[in-house]
Amino acid sequence: MNPKRHTFLEFCVEITGYPSVVLEGTGVVDLNQQLLEDVLGSTLIAKFYLLIETVLALSDASEREKRIRETVLPSPLFGPVVTNLIRLWYLGYWRELPDDWRQMTSRPKPGPTDAGRTHVPSELSYIEQLSYRTARAHPPGAKPTGFGSWSRQPL
Repeated sequence: MNPKRHTFLEFCVEITGYPSVVLEGTGVVDLNQQLLEDVLGSTLIAKFYLLIETVLALSDASEREKRIRETVLPSPLFGPVVTNLIRLWYLGYWRELPDDWRQMTSRPKPGPTDAGRTHVPSELSYIEQLSYRTARAHPPGAKPTGFGSWSRQPL
């Protein structure tokens, strides 16, 4: 097990608004963490974990939210990364980070099979994306809703 898994999971709780039990239930916590670590590389991921540990050390939830909004998201270094992480949880795909981010970090442009390319990391990433859960809907073609469910009004 990754020694930073708990830190990663607790930060994802903060940025998604879903409790850890729901995120665990998606089955993609480890996949998402590995993807992030592969994209950032060892030096940047160490800095990222230091940053999010300072956020998580705040005991008040509103202070954690404020720190994320005022410090993490506006950061040219980690703002695009956290935005992508939110996208990964809610939409089930990773978008290649912008050229200016790569120039700032000296990270190479991802190749066609690299973690940093725009892609859906796994079937589960699509199936368990939080957008459908939030909408109380099912991902098309992935979770059965029952015959004729398309004809009924959503809840």
